[in-house]
Amino acid sequence: MRVLATLLATVALPLLPVAAMASGAGAHDHGKHEHGASTSGEAGDPARVTRTVTIKMSEYAFDTQSLAFKAGETVKFIVINNGKLKHELTVGTAEEQKAHRSAMQSMSDMNHDEHSHDMPANAIHVNPGETREFVWHFTKAGSLQFACNYPGHADLGMEGSISVK
Repeated sequence: MRVLATLLATVALPLLPVAAMASGAGAHDHGKHEHGASTSGEAGDPARVTRTVTIKMSEYAFDTQSLAFKAGETVKFIVINNGKLKHELTVGTAEEQKAHRSAMQSMSDMNHDEHSHDMPANAIHVNPGETREFVWHFTKAGSLQFACNYPGHADLGMEGSISVK
């Protein structure tokens, strides 16, 4: 028994990091989202909120299709999920939405929440019956989108436009 334990300690344990990387743990780039600043803005300071917007979601729909803000505004988004499925709200450019959607699609085997992978600052997951919020500072003018990027959700109508002037 002692010989087996010694053998495991000298042969198998050093291989654990290699096995973990091969299985995806520690090398899970396809399951990570980008953190940091977005071209649409940055995480906002809750003490500097200039406006609050409530968005209700259900299966494959938001209760609004367009939003308008001014460059420099810091907005608190209150997001209410009245549906039976988990959804998300992501704010960003068309390119950022496409990249986030692709990342979400590649993680289709995962539980999509903040505890299962790195989340970008411009996105929030909301469980059924839950209300969550996040604060976003719109740093410059442009055309943006908001969307639920769970696989297939935006394609079924969970997206809208944001105009920042």
